[in-house]
Amino acid sequence: MMIDEKPAPDAGLRRVIRDNVMTVLFEVVVPMALFYGLRGAGVSQWWALMAGVLVATPYVVWTIVRNRRVDLIALVTLSVLVLSVVLGLLSDDPRTLAIREGWTAALGGLFGAWMLVTVVIGRPAQLTFGRAIAEIKRGAEGAAAWAARWDTDARFRRGLRIDTAVWGAVLLAHAVAHVVLVYTLPIDLISLVTTLVWFGMLACLIAWHVWYIRKADLEA
Repeated sequence: MMIDEKPAPDAGLRRVIRDNVMTVLFEVVVPMALFYGLRGAGVSQWWALMAGVLVATPYVVWTIVRNRRVDLIALVTLSVLVLSVVLGLLSDDPRTLAIREGWTAALGGLFGAWMLVTVVIGRPAQLTFGRAIAEIKRGAEGAAAWAARWDTDARFRRGLRIDTAVWGAVLLAHAVAHVVLVYTLPIDLISLVTTLVWFGMLACLIAWHVWYIRKADLEA
């Protein structure tokens, strides 16, 4: 007799975490390590920056082929890579190649601004994101039950608006700070400093988010 084995409830969540770790590794850590390794070996700033762009390209293409679709993250990454190559062909100034850092931050800022808009118009973005997470953790029925609280629980609505507003405001503020750093830091420090600022901001934001959703009973 065969027994159907259902996947563990957190299997989908583990897959999402694994995919994000791989993305950070191949699109952030490896290019940055390559940049500083090449600079340490005496390679020019321009070629060290371009090498970081080129080494990230195969992973992005592979994720698109594997998933058979271009999702939002892949689309943003591709736009950054294409922008970097075009700028690299148009100019041999390493500062021009570093503009891609500002481009990435600008997209994050636009996303943050959109989140702020959803707080006052329609339903907050975190309701959509939370439902997607709930579906991974609980399945379609569990996600529907979680999202249904929006219609009956005023505390739930207020909590999601606050959570969305904080995410939007922090992402927008980070975008402004990031662009300022890109245009004021020495080129050799841009990658290191902006990456540290990004991960530091993200770690603080996630820590606050985890604390707040538990406090406000918003866990998906």
